[in-house]
Amino acid sequence: MSKKINWHYLRQVSQLATIVLVVYLTLNHLNLGIEKAAPIDAYCPFGGFESLLTYITTGEFLNRILLSAFTLLAIVLLFTIFFGRVFCGYFCPLGALQEMIRWFGRKIGIKKDVELPVVIDKYARYLKYIILVVIIVLSYKLGDLVFRNYDPYNALMHLGNEWEEKVYGYSILIILLVTSLFTKSFWCRYFCPLGAALGVAKKFSFFRLKRNEKTCIACNHCNDVCPAGLDVANSDVVKSADCISCLNCVSDCPKNSLTVSIFGKKIFKNKFTIIVVVLFVTTVIGASFSPLWQQKLGSNMKDAQGQIDVRSIRGSNTLEFIIKETGLPFTAFQKEFNLPADIDQVIMLKEIAHKYDLKNKAGEPLETEDFRQFIENNLKSKK
Repeated sequence: MSKKINWHYLRQVSQLATIVLVVYLTLNHLNLGIEKAAPIDAYCPFGGFESLLTYITTGEFLNRILLSAFTLLAIVLLFTIFFGRVFCGYFCPLGALQEMIRWFGRKIGIKKDVELPVVIDKYARYLKYIILVVIIVLSYKLGDLVFRNYDPYNALMHLGNEWEEKVYGYSILIILLVTSLFTKSFWCRYFCPLGAALGVAKKFSFFRLKRNEKTCIACNHCNDVCPAGLDVANSDVVKSADCISCLNCVSDCPKNSLTVSIFGKKIFKNKFTIIVVVLFVTTVIGASFSPLWQQKLGSNMKDAQGQIDVRSIRGSNTLEFIIKETGLPFTAFQKEFNLPADIDQVIMLKEIAHKYDLKNKAGEPLETEDFRQFIENNLKSKK
């Protein structure tokens, strides 16, 4: 008799595929530059949350936020309402990495999860909601993506680039990856603002996870395999906003005591996994061909009012582009930075020092920050 296929492994496949896809998009952006390839912000639904208040009150997006971020946000929220937090459980690269590293930790002998005391854990989970509110309010007040340089996902997707600008993001990333060796999804459980936002949406979800007390043998295996660190074994209905609909508990229950339902109708774990993965992927692909999918920035250097924002100038911007956007002549840059007359103007700013061995006034290799300072000073003198 042939053995049934456990389609639950499709979740791991989707997680790995998402990581590969995001790395590809990141490399594409780093190689082609911000003017030719969309920044990673275009593929992050959290950007929609960050820009939400600004869009509601002004009808405009924060700098670097594109329509595709709002489209993804709408898709993710819709799936959360129907299936629970499946974005976190199936398609978030940062969540997937934490799970993979914890798996590796067990393989090298770190078997027992390090957990906060139950009382502290209960209240610590509210931290992410506070972080979410602070980010949304400050982003609105300051008109900028205040979380961007602290965001470990953003740091991860820059693959070691822009270290000085994202030192906090890289530091948080390193900490959460290291802690993932011995604890389950520490970032997701206590600090992730996107997880907090989806946790609120999860409260309105049609997804239900129930435990049959009569057949349950209290083996606690469901608790052991839960990446969110939930107490499934002592819950008749798992109501926690932190449940990511991964169905690890359902798949690993030796007595099939855990069941999933949507709209009150029971659905088998294999069917649930297939529906979620296939439907989400096809929905995103379909949306990417619609008018609601904008991936390219008009200009990353200008704010919503069309004014130059020097903080948004990136090393992947070309000399030609900043000349065009700022209106400053090439001769001004040439005089300030001793640029060769025949310099290739389509070169990225971050590559100029290496290719032409140029130094700033302090005798250090020419950096993007030098261009920012020069442009800012010139624009101020024009006012």
